[in-house]
Amino acid sequence: MSPLVARSKRFATPAEDLDSVHELLQETWAASPALSPRDRMAVETAVAELVANVIQHAGHGGDVAFTLTVIVEESRVEVTVSDSGHEVDVDLTGPREMPDPLAESGRGLPLMQMLLDSVEYHRVEEMNHWTLIRSREEHAGGQSGDDVDRPVKRSLPSVSISGVIDEMARQRALDELGIVDTPPEERFDRVTRLAQQLFGVESVAINMIDRDRQWSKSIVGPALPEKPRIDSICTVTIESDETLVVPDLTADPRFARLADPEGLQFYAGHPLYAPGGERIGSFCIYDSQPRAFGEREAAMLRDLASWVQQELSVSQELSRAAEVQQGLLPQQLLSMPGWEIAGMCLPARAVGGDFYDWYPVGEGAAFTLADTMGKGIGSAIIAATVRAVLRSSARYGDVRGAVEAAAAALTADLDSAGLFVTLFHGRLDMDTGEMTFIDAGHGLTIVMRVDGSVERLKSMSPPLGIDAETEWMPQTVILEPGETLIAMSDGVLDLYDGSLASLDNVAALAMLAGSAEEIVQAMRTRARGVAPDDVTVMVIRRDA
Repeated sequence: MSPLVARSKRFATPAEDLDSVHELLQETWAASPALSPRDRMAVETAVAELVANVIQHAGHGGDVAFTLTVIVEESRVEVTVSDSGHEVDVDLTGPREMPDPLAESGRGLPLMQMLLDSVEYHRVEEMNHWTLIRSREEHAGGQSGDDVDRPVKRSLPSVSISGVIDEMARQRALDELGIVDTPPEERFDRVTRLAQQLFGVESVAINMIDRDRQWSKSIVGPALPEKPRIDSICTVTIESDETLVVPDLTADPRFARLADPEGLQFYAGHPLYAPGGERIGSFCIYDSQPRAFGEREAAMLRDLASWVQQELSVSQELSRAAEVQQGLLPQQLLSMPGWEIAGMCLPARAVGGDFYDWYPVGEGAAFTLADTMGKGIGSAIIAATVRAVLRSSARYGDVRGAVEAAAAALTADLDSAGLFVTLFHGRLDMDTGEMTFIDAGHGLTIVMRVDGSVERLKSMSPPLGIDAETEWMPQTVILEPGETLIAMSDGVLDLYDGSLASLDNVAALAMLAGSAEEIVQAMRTRARGVAPDDVTVMVIRRDA
């Protein structure tokens, strides 16, 4: 029996042209040496015609991305092309006549139908799906080489469209989980380390099956952290709810090509699920030596997979919490002629204890930047409470009243939780440029003056949650035309050397920016992927 060969790749046009498609086909043919030259030529011609039509018509003249999958089975070749372009109006109920030889269009579908046994089109969930099938020459029912270009039509069922729908739902569930390409986390790493010790294997991994790759959330040992999906055993694991055990890959025809005497001969894996039940990955163990794996070991593997599953559920809850927290940040710019306002909040984890806020008050606006000690859900809850109390205190005519109300409402909760909150809260008169503010133990706000000097606004009060008897002392600062106020969390300092000298680095970066938004984007670029702590920045800039 000839081994099944499958290749899949996602293409983006017009950045990638038909040459890239031909390269994928040539790679597939190289892995299928028994496939006849005429079958190769017929499939390649049909695919080229279809892809050209997708590029030309599915995007209505614009860019279009598509996924091409080629499967060579013992008896046939099947190709699927899926794109998110506009719906196609096509009738495939019967063979088409070839148009006049001089016609500029219209030859694609008739040519495809001549070369293939089956051409199908489906529109599912805003996606176009084309399936092309050609029976291999040696299985073509006695057809001679002379008429191979006009094959006898037979009813060849394609991969069920329900399978396409299931894969789309599975991929959507993985995307919504938001775990792929995230940094390592100790809560997952401790499970893989424990499994390595319990089973005495060389490698353990928590693998997610993405569109065309396998990606590892956690891995110990020499196993690769990422590989093409076609080379992944975990791709087979997620096809059912059962534990997959392969004692010796070299003795199993399904996986013999994936065996590596130096690194992979034994595999056992159990599927992992999204909250909706979609199989999105596998908890698996590898070894370079074949080995026995009984029911007792399989039960242990399932128990550890359940532990990982619980952590994935936490990830889903954190993802939803992050959406809620981001939704609490200002969604609209203030209408303040002569002023630019911008801000960002990048939690180190899914959620964090920082926030910034602004809203209209009188002839100006109120501004807040707060930093709750710690990270995670607990700090995020406190931060949301601080925001809500300060907003509800907008009726007070001064910043002192608002901060006093917040302190009174939060002191007991902060004390019981062992937390405190540093805070910059101010009100800006947009006409005069006067900012009246209270700095509660924060001390990370600077003003960039028109003469090039940088003034740090000092803190005159302790953080919320430290002393219930605190007397909050307002301060004032004037922002002249062309001057900028930047408030930030201490996570910004960690992007440099962690000391207050980092404020000079922030000021230097801001001097190169032409607007408040450019300052924020520059900080975002510096923080992305390297921030060890929550990073929050708020910029208020007066036009020159």
